[in-house]
Amino acid sequence: MQIRLASYRDLSQVDDLYRASEVADPELDRRLQRAGPQNPVPGQALARAWYILTKGLSSFVPLADVSDQLYVAESSGRVVGFIQAEPAPGGRAWQVLNLCLAPDAGDGAAASRLLEHLFSEGLARGVHRFLVRIPAEHPLSAVFRVQGFHPYVTEQIRFRELPAPPGDDPAPWTAARPQDLAGIHSLYLRTAPHAVAAVEAPSLKQWRATFQLGWLARVDARAGDSRHFIVDRGAGSIAWAGIRLPARARPALVAAMLDPQEAGLAVEVVHSLFTQIPRGPTLWVLRHYEGELTRAVAARGFEVIATQLLMVRDLPIKLRSPARGRERAVLAKAALPLAGARAAANARPPG
Repeated sequence: MQIRLASYRDLSQVDDLYRASEVADPELDRRLQRAGPQNPVPGQALARAWYILTKGLSSFVPLADVSDQLYVAESSGRVVGFIQAEPAPGGRAWQVLNLCLAPDAGDGAAASRLLEHLFSEGLARGVHRFLVRIPAEHPLSAVFRVQGFHPYVTEQIRFRELPAPPGDDPAPWTAARPQDLAGIHSLYLRTAPHAVAAVEAPSLKQWRATFQLGWLARVDARAGDSRHFIVDRGAGSIAWAGIRLPARARPALVAAMLDPQEAGLAVEVVHSLFTQIPRGPTLWVLRHYEGELTRAVAARGFEVIATQLLMVRDLPIKLRSPARGRERAVLAKAALPLAGARAAANARPPG
């Protein structure tokens, strides 16, 4: 089996592998049967959101065009698997977008080799952190664990087709500004458990790149396709919300944080945030430690459609094989007598 960089001639086989993963799903069938015309999650929208979430390892990111981080496993002239990654904001980490294998690709050896190749390519480019979002019950989660990934956050994905935004006053939300970033970071540290913050927030820069995979790299209410809002009660931000606007092939995406000391405001902040979310299919990402927000969002008709693990692997900054280390030690020992002789010759007086 050969692992190599993908080329345009591989795209048809890569696309076939990706489409082959979209098989009939009994759980989706059950959900569709429950999604009648009066359900807040209509069947067609549910099916679309389900495939977005579960048929690629990374939520919200479909198969992209060929890039420098798309590698294929080839056996007997046939592509039997591929792995795709993209740089996370900040450039120091890669996010695994897709890892897909042919049904006859074996017992996981191809997946392991693809991941090992990705690590090698990342290290050559100065990348030491690798991230992946993966459905909690995905069969490849075991492969990621064997390859050194460990989960640090569980995310619950809730979905609803929203009506037109209400005409209510959006208070208490205001558009976030770049100077609000430090306050949002402080809010995050009050909200996230230490084990989560240790991965995402060893520094402000790392947190901006890792949390929600870089949403906060540009906190500007009118920058790109994202909008950021805060609730400020004078002593700092007590709530933050990010809304990624919908596109033709993807729903709107919402995430939020609420200071645990202000948990009683969960219903109010969720209700008032609806004035900022466009009409249409909407995904809300809720982390396992956001209990009050989860209850408030569920009360507004958002149904759980997936649970995901966020996993990370950090590689050593410098890897040195034991054999190479022993070889260098032998060469250094052999050079000592020569170095001593040269030093003595240089110290001998002239003449």
